[in-house]
Amino acid sequence: MTKRSLRYALGISPHTGWAACVVAGGTLARPEIIANQVIRYATDAERFCYHAAAEMDLAAAEKWIAKVRRDAVANAQRLLEPLLAGADICAIVAKDRDPGTLEHILAAHPRIHTAEGCFHRDVLREACTIPVRLIPPNSLDPTQVGKLASPPWGQPQKIAALAAWAVLAEH
Repeated sequence: MTKRSLRYALGISPHTGWAACVVAGGTLARPEIIANQVIRYATDAERFCYHAAAEMDLAAAEKWIAKVRRDAVANAQRLLEPLLAGADICAIVAKDRDPGTLEHILAAHPRIHTAEGCFHRDVLREACTIPVRLIPPNSLDPTQVGKLASPPWGQPQKIAALAAWAVLAEH
């Protein structure tokens, strides 16, 4: 993407099966909050998909993860569509890492947690129809943000807004 002036960014703070989404403009010093919404794109049974996969044989686990991913992406696309319509770029608060192969993931419980974080990050990234940048969580300080919108407005929303302003500042 060439550098150009962008007006609004969608910041997404992903969690397990849900995400805090804030469409923001301006800057932290002169904030403009256009939208503030929580989306839930995975059912309770699907949220912890790698935990469920750990109880299956490898072939069944691969099919299960693929199905959950397809469903989650479709749900996230539907839920994000109105938010994406108002944004030029998306910032997802997440680390850029690869959890490894399914066999590697399922061999250790801590890797299952890492893989689920990567899974939900990737579902949201795939669901976006505008350019996406990943913003490392440790680069954002939610204590810099006060009350800028009506509820819900907690730490996930503050982080999402900070991510949006971070990508806007780059352009």
